[in-house]
Amino acid sequence: MFRPLILGVVFGPGAVACGSDDPTGSGGSGTVQFTTWGEEYIEDEIPADPGDYSGFVDGWSVTYDKFLVNIQGITVADASGKVGAAMQGSKLFDNTVPGVKSVIDFPGLEAKAWTHVSYQIAPVTAATELTASATQADKDLMLQGGYSLYVDATATKDAVTKHFAWGFAIGTEYKQCHSEQDGRDEEGLVVTNNSSLEAQLTTHGDHLYYDRLQSSPDPAIQTSLRFDALAAADANDDGEVTLQELDAKPLDVVHYDPSGLGAATHGAFVTSLARTVGHFRGEGECTIASL
Repeated sequence: MFRPLILGVVFGPGAVACGSDDPTGSGGSGTVQFTTWGEEYIEDEIPADPGDYSGFVDGWSVTYDKFLVNIQGITVADASGKVGAAMQGSKLFDNTVPGVKSVIDFPGLEAKAWTHVSYQIAPVTAATELTASATQADKDLMLQGGYSLYVDATATKDAVTKHFAWGFAIGTEYKQCHSEQDGRDEEGLVVTNNSSLEAQLTTHGDHLYYDRLQSSPDPAIQTSLRFDALAAADANDDGEVTLQELDAKPLDVVHYDPSGLGAATHGAFVTSLARTVGHFRGEGECTIASL
């Protein structure tokens, strides 16, 4: 999966995408099925780069044992702000478990353009619902740490392995979501009469290793996946890279660009990247705001 660009906005407002025509007069209603999926990078492996910037340019590979994400606050609204449907509560998923997973269905939505779609990845609460992909032990771990996102993985390069388990106690809202549909940019969703539409809240496991917080305006400057500096943060060389060790390591500004957003350490940099794992309908993007 070639993914050359990072989300254009890490915090704060972003550009509004081109709108889609409202099929006024169509009448009727349809169903929107919200799902989540981790793609092959989370289910299988993020490989070393084969030459097209789709893997680690410094030769590492990463496999996930856990990719826990807590989803809440899915809202479907129109351009006037009228809410057609909203999710109550939150659900915990482990996207290393293969396959697309159902989050919630919204039946009976009026057939028209719903241009304002948003959702949140937020800390687990006692009321968070377990799904078939996650366990009670997963929920307990998330509750104890106040996490919204937790990854357990192993990086490998030649004969060297580095394990890491990073929990992120942050809340992120993904607003004004849009995606490419039939070759054009579409804000939110268009519901048509008697239709059943899937809207996938895709999680991108490669984003934690980007070397930029924003994509460069110069197309000649690629956004790359790197792990050398993260592996070197293992100060006691015990094979475990902790967020505390990343927090203690000043950002390598030769290979990493905070894009003017401020990240003095590799820990701060990775935490900022953790906000960008959420996408919409595959490669679709949203404006990101902290909760």
